[in-house]
Amino acid sequence: MDLSGRQTQFYIDVVYGIGFSLGFGYLLFVGPDPRVAAFQGGLVFGYFLRVWENMTIYERVLEEEVAAEAAEAVAERVPDEAETQVERQVEEQVPSEVEATVSDRVADEVDEQVEERVDEQVEERVDEQVEERVDEQVEERVDEQVEERVDEQVEERVDEQVTDELVARLREIDEELAQELQDRLTATGSDSA
Repeated sequence: MDLSGRQTQFYIDVVYGIGFSLGFGYLLFVGPDPRVAAFQGGLVFGYFLRVWENMTIYERVLEEEVAAEAAEAVAERVPDEAETQVERQVEEQVPSEVEATVSDRVADEVDEQVEERVDEQVEERVDEQVEERVDEQVEERVDEQVEERVDEQVEERVDEQVTDELVARLREIDEELAQELQDRLTATGSDSA
């Protein structure tokens, strides 16, 4: 079903009318309901916008018709003058508009190319700086970890050596004490015999 022009307007007005009638009837017979009142308010506002739209459309149509009639009247009265004036205006306006359009497009194209190149250079520089900083941080962390491990291993070895030396010294002392004790026992045993 092809709805166009006045038919479409008629159906839209019928839908608004049915909506008004149903809402008003509901409010009369059932009682006041804020939701229905809000719906009615929305319909009134929507219909107001619809009327406003129709008025602007009618004004535009009238303006177009008046302009067309005025153009026809002018064209009938002065066809030669209109043609020469139109040609003159075209000759005057076209070069300036072409130049303005060309300059706008050139400026836009230059801006786009500059942005692309700047983006590329920024990405390259960022990548280089990121690599350099990553390398520096990796070196620093590796140096720190190497120092920590060397310190740990030195401490472990020193602890092992100190422990080994202490154990060896304690054994020597134990042996000396055992020897001395045995010597005393032997000397005490020989004195009592």
